[in-house]
Amino acid sequence: PGIFNVSVVNMHEDPDNFNTNARFACNHMDNAPHLCEIAKSDIVGPSNPSENLDWNLFRNSINIYHSIELSDSDTDKWEQIEVKFHEMTDIPRLCLSTEWKKKLLQISLESEKALTPESWYSSEEGLENLMLDFEEKINSKLCSIDIERILLSSEWQDFLTDLQEDEIEEGL
Repeated sequence: PGIFNVSVVNMHEDPDNFNTNARFACNHMDNAPHLCEIAKSDIVGPSNPSENLDWNLFRNSINIYHSIELSDSDTDKWEQIEVKFHEMTDIPRLCLSTEWKKKLLQISLESEKALTPESWYSSEEGLENLMLDFEEKINSKLCSIDIERILLSSEWQDFLTDLQEDEIEEGL
């Protein structure tokens, strides 16, 4: 019982040209030469892409912090809100505490050591790169916007109220 033949694929090896499908199909699947060739022909995208969800989370939170009622068919108003959202500067963010950042880094380092050969994690591109990448992302991609603070600001409350009043005037 259990899992046999487990393969670990190092994504950090040549990250600019890393092709997950090709690496897996060519190096970790037995007797799959045609699949390997197909996978090699794939266009290589980012090895670990992330998608910014700020706008979607913000949009879905508006009715929690303001009484404006908008449906998906209110495209003009949604466009105005989205434009204002994307024009924001100095966006307040919520990030992990220093204690949690340290714990997360420690877990990442321990995992890297457990899953990769010593020759890799001891090398120049090993743990040092992981720590640099971690520091770069810990205060950006691992933070979220402070939706409550933004939407409760007088600027946003006034903006949404004006949109709501425009809607009421249009209905008369």
